[in-house]
Amino acid sequence: MSATRNNNALKILIGILFLLLLGMGGYTYKFYHELSASKVALSEEKELLKEELSDLLTNYNSEIETNKLLTSELKEARSRIQNLLYRLEQSNSTQSTLQNYRRELAILRDERDALRKKADSLLLENALLVTQKTNAEAAFDESIVERDSLKQQNEALQENLTKGAQLTVSKFRTSGVILRRSGKTVPNDRAGRIDKIEICYTINENELAAPGIHDFYIQVINPKNNVMGEHVSLAFGENILIYSAYQQINYQNEELQSCVWINPMAEEFDPGIYRINLFENDRLLSNSVVELE
Repeated sequence: MSATRNNNALKILIGILFLLLLGMGGYTYKFYHELSASKVALSEEKELLKEELSDLLTNYNSEIETNKLLTSELKEARSRIQNLLYRLEQSNSTQSTLQNYRRELAILRDERDALRKKADSLLLENALLVTQKTNAEAAFDESIVERDSLKQQNEALQENLTKGAQLTVSKFRTSGVILRRSGKTVPNDRAGRIDKIEICYTINENELAAPGIHDFYIQVINPKNNVMGEHVSLAFGENILIYSAYQQINYQNEELQSCVWINPMAEEFDPGIYRINLFENDRLLSNSVVELE
């Protein structure tokens, strides 16, 4: 009787163990299947990002061939795309890293659209200047334009020449940097590692511009929408500019490079997207964004 009860208990125990093993096997298969599907999805997302970056790179190569007004800015943008594509190819495919690359791609696309608009505007202005200059010269040569008409054309031409005398900048570059004891800076995009944000730009050569002292204001807005740096308010008529740094530059109609450093508001920088604006007085010259991880 006792032996029979023991046999029954053993059979029940064996049955329980079998069910546990069967359940564990099903869970393992489901986990393996989900893990494999996740890897495939991440791999496909990475390939899609690479394809979109390659298309953007091809687009910039075409723009550089056809657009001679913004060659340096286009080449700098292309270099950033090449760097992002290289980092993407070398990185491990995780959801977090791919999301970061997707955000960087969106920033690069916005930058491309801004450069296109700027190039179209410059082409239109140049074409207008050439047309107006040709018309004015023809009118003088043929002496068929009335005095009032000549005065109006001269005023329009003078207005355009005044615009042509305004300073412009190129090679507007922003990056986080680590400051070595030697004074050398090393670029880095880690918010917790960098010491400063470095902003560099080139004032273009312009024979029409007025030589002498020019005032430049740099505005850096952090991810919390706060203006960093000196945080000084300056009035230009009814407009108020809050700037992060001020530079007084002696411009002599030749190309001139300038850089400025911005310190963190606390012990270190916050991760996120920083917006940078460059002004001559209250006139916006250029803008950029940089993302710190």
